Amino acid sequence: PIVLTETTMAIIQVSVTAPQQQSEGMNKFTSYKVNTTVLSPHSNYPFQSASVIRRYSDFVWLTQQLTMGYPGAIVPPLPEKQAVSRFSPEFVESRRRSLSKFLSRVSSHSELVESSSLASFLSADDVAFTVRKSQPQAGEVKSSTSVMKWFNETKTSLSKDLIKTEDDEKFKEIQNYVETLENQMKTVVKHTQSLVKKGKETATGLFEFGLAFTLLGQSEASSLGSALTLVGHTADSLSVLSAEQAEMENEKFENPMIDYIRIIGSVKEALGERKKKLVSYSTSVQELSARKSTLEKAQSGGQPEKVAQAEESVGRAEGRMKEEERIFNETNERCLREVERFKSEKAADMKKTVLDYINLQIEFNKRMEETWTKLVPKLEGVSVEGVG
Repeated sequence: PIVLTETTMAIIQVSVTAPQQQSEGMNKFTSYKVNTTVLSPHSNYPFQSASVIRRYSDFVWLTQQLTMGYPGAIVPPLPEKQAVSRFSPEFVESRRRSLSKFLSRVSSHSELVESSSLASFLSADDVAFTVRKSQPQAGEVKSSTSVMKWFNETKTSLSKDLIKTEDDEKFKEIQNYVETLENQMKTVVKHTQSLVKKGKETATGLFEFGLAFTLLGQSEASSLGSALTLVGHTADSLSVLSAEQAEMENEKFENPMIDYIRIIGSVKEALGERKKKLVSYSTSVQELSARKSTLEKAQSGGQPEKVAQAEESVGRAEGRMKEEERIFNETNERCLREVERFKSEKAADMKKTVLDYINLQIEFNKRMEETWTKLVPKLEGVSVEGVG
């Protein structure tokens, strides 16, 4: 599978096992056992191993925490929700594998693994975890209602008038690159799905072909009948082989390609977080400018009380602006690092996936050739003298 890896030493190893259907009043859901083993001592993980029970909504909460706590980071994608057949064994097992992959990616990320939210998710008991989820989300800042109203209104009007940064052109190129890559990957997935579908149709066709020859052979009492039956049985074996190949193509190629599109979605979300922080920073600069204008008017009016209030307002605005600037710069640098990491790993990931697909084709084509080849001497040894 395609993964986002880190070169740092792993701190923890995580797996998801034992899905169980649960009931909460009239609602049903599936719970999963999340198992953590600590590989390297770390203050966030003061234990050797831990196992907790979590549900899908808990994974969603963790994703939100990681996104808000580390803006600009490429947070691995979760499997999508499904309303139909969400309790079928096939779907539950597929989701279990995807959730396990999600946590493996998070735990191998040098920044995300440091998250206290991740530590709580992996080790807190039910009571402690419920308390943790009820706390304000990471990155939330409490402000007065009037300031927040002004801030949000200004954000909307400022969205097209952002502060210019030296990385703007670079991010435009990144945005174009990601969008182009996403479109290309969607095209690959479309044709891959078509190939897998044709493979399944071939399997069905071979089964029907084999059945027809078997029935035809049974209608012939001579050695020719035996030969025809052999052809039927061989086609039936090839039908099973073709079905297996289609399933393997789905698992080894189609699913990784679909997963990669979700990863690209995570890259786009990281870029979106950078844009949000730029808007916030730009808004805080405009807010500071407005507060300074108010101060100048108060000073020219000769009203000491209003001047003191305006100076206090300017001080608060300066503090917010410096904090928003710090957050944006941090997000900007993180996003650049993450995109470079994504790019550097993409080539290796794609190479492995394509090679896996090619080797899969070689393996199954050899097996099919061997199956047909074994049939040839059996048919050549059939005597057809006097047939008819």
